[in-house]
Amino acid sequence: MSENVITRKMNSERQWGNEGKLSYFPTARSVVDMEMKLIDFSELENSDISLNIADLSGGEGDQLNWMYQYLQKNNIKAEAYYNELAKERFQNGMCKYPHFNGVSTDIFELRIANKSNRNVNKKVFSIIRNNPPYIWLNKGDRNVRAEMEFFITNSLFDINGGIHIFELPIHQLLEINNLISIINYRYEMRIFKFPKEEFEKFKQVVVICQKRHMAVQDKNRIEQIKADLENDNIPYLDEVADTPAFKAYYNDFKKTPSINLFRNGRVTDQTLFSGLNQVIDELIDADKKSNQVISCERGKPIIELMPGHISQILASGGYNGLMGGLLVKGGSNKVIETRKEVEEDKDVITEVEVLKPYLELTNKRGDILYRNF
Repeated sequence: MSENVITRKMNSERQWGNEGKLSYFPTARSVVDMEMKLIDFSELENSDISLNIADLSGGEGDQLNWMYQYLQKNNIKAEAYYNELAKERFQNGMCKYPHFNGVSTDIFELRIANKSNRNVNKKVFSIIRNNPPYIWLNKGDRNVRAEMEFFITNSLFDINGGIHIFELPIHQLLEINNLISIINYRYEMRIFKFPKEEFEKFKQVVVICQKRHMAVQDKNRIEQIKADLENDNIPYLDEVADTPAFKAYYNDFKKTPSINLFRNGRVTDQTLFSGLNQVIDELIDADKKSNQVISCERGKPIIELMPGHISQILASGGYNGLMGGLLVKGGSNKVIETRKEVEEDKDVITEVEVLKPYLELTNKRGDILYRNF
């Protein structure tokens, strides 16, 4: 299986190159099952909680689905979150597994969180599967390994006590500067080779990680891991598959929050106006009026305006007049928002200046159908 060259801009508009299919090394089902057996899930079986499981570079989704099936067989409820940049693979995955919550975008542009009012919690995944492309990426004026960048990005979304299943070539653990230290700082970690026949293909290992409640500096553990790697003292998965490496604790996993943000993080017409579009469509349908603009303070459009176009103009303050049987007053105000995000167990508070659309819709009887100032 060939490795394709792909580039990434590490700036405010991070992008993958257009030409690549990405290096793609799908893991066999037998390996996925062995990895899952390394976790003692007994406290979660037949429980009242639901896990969020994710693969943010998910190929065609097979491995994430096998994880989902493994949990189902053990009477553990789960929601599956799937991202894959390559459009054809993503479409195949969503066709095969309609129970997935799916998005196709650059992993570095994903917006994933539980958002409640102005509070944003990024720690939302109970189990993350992470098999990144094994390639170099451009980061400004230097090259970095994708394995490192994908691990750091994925690690933002683990709950405390959550499981991170990280697959990569064994030599990268030593060759990527500080990778072991970065993993060990926030996770308890164990390393296992793929079964011998699989290992011989791409020299892959799985690093099974459990997120610490408190970060630690453990230099002795780091040196021990490095020595085990250098001395080839790493067991094969099939030698230990019946002995769990970590335990999933009910009290940790019950804190898995619901996810209400799972999308590309860039502001687009679709993301900015989707909620307003829905309000406009529902109101117009409820009033049983046409979507045609009868009169307003704008020139006549050269094409018919659909609800999506109308809502964008409304949000920019472009309409004040009649739309169907509704009197529309709209515009936008500049306000300061305070936002709180949880990062590395600390609350980070920022103030941002945003434009807030306001809208009032009144029917011909004088009833105010919607008001949002």
